Amino acid sequence: MLEIYMTPLHPNMNTTHVENLLGRLPEQRQARIRKFTHQEDAHRSLVAEALSRWLICDQLGIVNHDLQIVRNSYGKPLVQGLSNLYFNNSHSGQWVVCAISDAPIGVDIEKISDIDLQIAEHFFSEQELLDLNNQQPEARASYFFELWTLKESYIKAEGQGLSLPLSSFTIRKQENHIGLYTDIHFKSCFFKQYSLDCLYKMAVCAQTPNFPEQPLIIEFPELYQRFMSVATT
Repeated sequence: MLEIYMTPLHPNMNTTHVENLLGRLPEQRQARIRKFTHQEDAHRSLVAEALSRWLICDQLGIVNHDLQIVRNSYGKPLVQGLSNLYFNNSHSGQWVVCAISDAPIGVDIEKISDIDLQIAEHFFSEQELLDLNNQQPEARASYFFELWTLKESYIKAEGQGLSLPLSSFTIRKQENHIGLYTDIHFKSCFFKQYSLDCLYKMAVCAQTPNFPEQPLIIEFPELYQRFMSVATT
């Protein structure tokens, strides 16, 4: 089982929506979301929480009140008491994405932005730097974000987060194959990239090659209704 859902930020997300959603989250999560300085950051985090909680509740046939999400020692969120249900979310720009599977999974989405490509020297392996520099100059920014999302999806699936240095493993894109080269135990991985539009890059790392052809898009009004239905029962 592997499902991927995406929700675009809703331009008319009002105070009632926000407070109704927040009020059905654990107090710790509420407090963290309320601390955001920028409204869009708070909305992205809130929608990601609602999306992942609705997906898990729907999968398990439970209500939100009975769902306990904990974090491992590296901060990765897990469903308490379950070893056969994993989820991961990411958000950037106008998009929020959540992937759910019966095995470890990681997802990352990034909006392409102006960036100093020299930072790749701090985060990419020698081979990845070579591959990046072998791209045509006008294609390097796009390739950078492709590699970045692939690498982020891997460390999120692996579970150690950024305590696993990004430069300690290599991901190579060769024709239609995405290869992983690492010395750590977490090797049986498959990758898939999704193209939303020219402004975003997105990658998923899973332990099954059975990826959906495309993510399912659920608009915010529908997500709001679905989440509230499992949060008020």
